[in-house]
Amino acid sequence: MSTSLNRPSPAPPASTASGTEGSAGPLPERSGRSFEPAVDGLRAIATLMVVTAHLAQWTGALIDKSGRPGPLAPVLSGFVVAIPIFLIISGYLLYRPWADAALGGGRPPRTLPYYWHRVLRIFPAYWLFMVTALLVFDRERLDDGWRILRLLTVQHVQHWADLRSDPGATNWAQTWSLATEVHYYIALPVVAYVLHRLLRAAKGIAPAVALLGGVVVADFTWLVATSPSSPLAPPSLWWLRGYLGFLATGMLLAVLATRSRTGRRPAIVDLVGRHPWWCWGAALVAFAVSNTPAVGSIASAVLTKEEAALKYACQLVVAAGLAAPVVLARGGGPERLLARPVPVWLGRNSCGTFLWHLVVMQVTVWYLFDSDWAQLGTGAFFALLPFVMGLSVLAGWLSYTFVEAPLLRRFRIRSHRPAPEPEAEPERAVKVPV
Repeated sequence: MSTSLNRPSPAPPASTASGTEGSAGPLPERSGRSFEPAVDGLRAIATLMVVTAHLAQWTGALIDKSGRPGPLAPVLSGFVVAIPIFLIISGYLLYRPWADAALGGGRPPRTLPYYWHRVLRIFPAYWLFMVTALLVFDRERLDDGWRILRLLTVQHVQHWADLRSDPGATNWAQTWSLATEVHYYIALPVVAYVLHRLLRAAKGIAPAVALLGGVVVADFTWLVATSPSSPLAPPSLWWLRGYLGFLATGMLLAVLATRSRTGRRPAIVDLVGRHPWWCWGAALVAFAVSNTPAVGSIASAVLTKEEAALKYACQLVVAAGLAAPVVLARGGGPERLLARPVPVWLGRNSCGTFLWHLVVMQVTVWYLFDSDWAQLGTGAFFALLPFVMGLSVLAGWLSYTFVEAPLLRRFRIRSHRPAPEPEAEPERAVKVPV
């Protein structure tokens, strides 16, 4: 695929994926659906990968000051897979209520509450971050009203210049992927309606599986066919059409997981349930391949067709291989591992961690160490990693505790039509022996 964590000159690279959907903690009911802690644990892995890769970029350990792959490129280049992991999680969690309704005979979520919850879940924390970053780092350009509007409405993915405050700053460049996800949020009810009718009419999952699989194939084909791509063409690299395959994979996992609960278990679910660690083993092998020059250079977004095809395949295997045992093999080793308290807690705070970590890096590298981008070196990367990671997670916890969770508790509404309550049986008189 023609996207990487970096972007070449004239601006420093900083692309990631957002960790936004869902979280753990003492919140109201999740739209009437059970909470899956291991999914938040998986999100924590992707979040840590994002922070680690970006710090490696800022210090020059991943991409050096001359724009060439750095010393840690053979180990950290594959961390770009955090993008597909986040998108598969979003596709799974957001489509799951519609899959439950279609295959379980219930009613689908109501559209307006669904949109309200997406706004409530994303925008308050994002607006606080964006307004703060604009006031602190970009006050000279506050008179550009259309740019501010694009940033606040998460439409800035269409304009490369919107992703930075000046040629040397990347305060909010990571939020391009949030814009991509927001476009998916908007489109999902329409897609879910089509799949709902298809699942109900077919009385089976085969047509829906074929349709979602076709989306993956079409996404792969389009990206390979359009390679090599210009690194300065965000519509080709970042828009929703470039990531539909990963979102469709998450939706496919939702269909399989729901079918295994409501009907005959698909063979693939039984296979994953029997061998969950095999899936992670395949993901590890694909991750190793994604760190090799065969998938292209981490320092360039321009890929040959062969590199784009291999990179996409590796990312799909890694992301799906990690996610499948978590959502299809309940009680298996990977699911139990990621459902532990620490990964779940990190996943709960991932939205704020994702939003604030680049600001933490900029303040640390530029102001505390008085160093330019990619100048500190590999030793500084290892020395700064615990510090930057700790501050980023702290920012995520503060965001969740004082912004996200209170607003969700206060303003969340039911997005599912409640099932009729069964009539209570009349109380029977009980004779008490005297």
